[in-house]
Amino acid sequence: IFTLSATLIFIPHPKSSSNTVNMLPFHSLFLYLLSYLTLYCGSTSAALHPQANCSTCLANPIATTYPTNVTGVINATTSVILVPLSYARSLLPTRLANSILTKAYTRFNIPPHVYPLVIEASIDHDIRYSNVPALADFSSFRTTFPFIDLLGDGYSTFRYTGFIYLPPNNPGAIKGSEDYGYNVLPGYFDPYDAPYKLASRKSKDITSAVYTIDNSSTRPRQAGSTRFRPSSSFGKIPLSFYKNVTNQIMFGNKTSVCDKMISFWNTSITTGNYAPKPV
Repeated sequence: IFTLSATLIFIPHPKSSSNTVNMLPFHSLFLYLLSYLTLYCGSTSAALHPQANCSTCLANPIATTYPTNVTGVINATTSVILVPLSYARSLLPTRLANSILTKAYTRFNIPPHVYPLVIEASIDHDIRYSNVPALADFSSFRTTFPFIDLLGDGYSTFRYTGFIYLPPNNPGAIKGSEDYGYNVLPGYFDPYDAPYKLASRKSKDITSAVYTIDNSSTRPRQAGSTRFRPSSSFGKIPLSFYKNVTNQIMFGNKTSVCDKMISFWNTSITTGNYAPKPV
């Protein structure tokens, strides 16, 4: 239905000059579909299915290029919600509330009084190390806060993630996320074997949803869902914004470790028919 968009590979990053941030050696290759997000939350229930491998995703093209790294493919929707800057600060931990570098994102046609909150719904696929399978496929759903001045140098931009929904049947993905300080919440995804699905046979809209189960109930509750429609353009926010955000170092509730990602936008599965598609 939709083609894939961008590739990422995580690589180790040297210690910062202040020695306040050490990078964990976790590596991965990603694919991104860029879009704008409509986010729904509610109490809708659904049948829960365990995570399964993606049958529609393209194979990992760089496993042999980077055999000493763990690589993989992510098909994802990276979405932007422009919210008031004051509201974004209220969502961040107190220690980070005044660390947003507005001057770093105004060059992407975003006014300084608003903030680009980023939502990502994705599936990691064909994760390999030494060109052999290293981890089963897994879906995820998270909110991230880019353009954070973690080092306090007024220049370097980081991306904060407080929580992430992951399937409970993938302990490797859960441990890797917890090592970075993310609060991992159990998530059951629809679809459970693809990044998105058609809303109906007669529609070109694509949808995805994540469900969770509260400790006080055995009934699934919808934690979030998305619905996208193909668009003819990326709108006022340029493609360069997404390239910048997907290359920012990520961190969670542990500021002693970070995850450095380098995004490749010129691979065989991110150009031509597989170039980023706006929705």
